[in-house]
Amino acid sequence: MPSPVTAYILGTACLGRGIMALLSPRNEYGNVGLPLEPQEPTNEPESSSGGLASPLMYFKGIREISYGLALVALQEQGNESALTTFAAVLSLVRIGDGLVVWLCGGDELRWMALGHWITGAGFIGWVTRRLNH
Repeated sequence: MPSPVTAYILGTACLGRGIMALLSPRNEYGNVGLPLEPQEPTNEPESSSGGLASPLMYFKGIREISYGLALVALQEQGNESALTTFAAVLSLVRIGDGLVVWLCGGDELRWMALGHWITGAGFIGWVTRRLNH
């Protein structure tokens, strides 16, 4: 049986990322590699904020917290096959997130897609290791 430590580390990391997104959605844009949403035109003087945080970033935070809780819960329950399957799904999510960043992040942030793809590859590696035990 594979060590449970990896599931707890990855689950805790997902929880942390989710909490960061909820507490500071504007900063999370830079962490994931997306530009802030454009501001609506107003008669007010130009703000130096550079854009707005979409409420969708809260969805991202909730999603990450859910992933972390699921990883920890499946490990805690000893549900090895479900944990491995869920990790495989998460690898696809990370690769998909990287594709979104690549297509929507713009020239300055496109390189950050690599972080998502590396994380996806890490999950694939973990899944492969789990399947070979």
